[in-house]
Amino acid sequence: MKYDLVIIGAGPGGIFSCYEASRLDPSLKIAVLEAGNPLEKRKCPIDGVRIKSCINCPSCAIMNGFGGAGAFSDGKYNITNDFGGTLYEHIGKKDALDLMRYVDEINVKFGGEGTKMYSTSGTHIKKLCMQNKLNLLDASVRHLGTDINYVVLENLYAKLKEKVEFRFNCHIDRLEMKEDGYRVVTKDGEDECEKCIVSVGRSGSKW
Repeated sequence: MKYDLVIIGAGPGGIFSCYEASRLDPSLKIAVLEAGNPLEKRKCPIDGVRIKSCINCPSCAIMNGFGGAGAFSDGKYNITNDFGGTLYEHIGKKDALDLMRYVDEINVKFGGEGTKMYSTSGTHIKKLCMQNKLNLLDASVRHLGTDINYVVLENLYAKLKEKVEFRFNCHIDRLEMKEDGYRVVTKDGEDECEKCIVSVGRSGSKW
């Protein structure tokens, strides 16, 4: 199949890349290829009774699938350049923070309204740290919570699947560069695209 854009990985990087590309140009033919399951099929078999430890499922429900490794986390989104990544080294601190705030606006729009934003600035802890020659890293933190985090992902998927082709349980064997784009090779065949975003996240970092 021929696409304008193929995104490898349906974690946060892949999801927001997909969201922004389809928003900026709704005519784009986009495919998202994900090694794990759709959100509703991500179920870890460990129940503490019958199954007490990892049984090495073909696709880890905790690490892989729509939403990525943080899908079942407590939904804390940090807005800061002080920790969590080095994006600011590539685009500048202001633009990096602006993008983080933009992502926060999308999370709020898709179900996160009413959740709290916390900040370290102007707090008594900040003052106390300064008095004791300690450096408190500055950050604003949106706390969605596990349940709302899941709802936001559900709503994002419902919106994106109207325009985008999602293929789950799709393991990428090889990515090849061509003169006019890329060839993505999977167990099911080959796809070609003009642009390709590799966003394999934590579980695919070795790949």
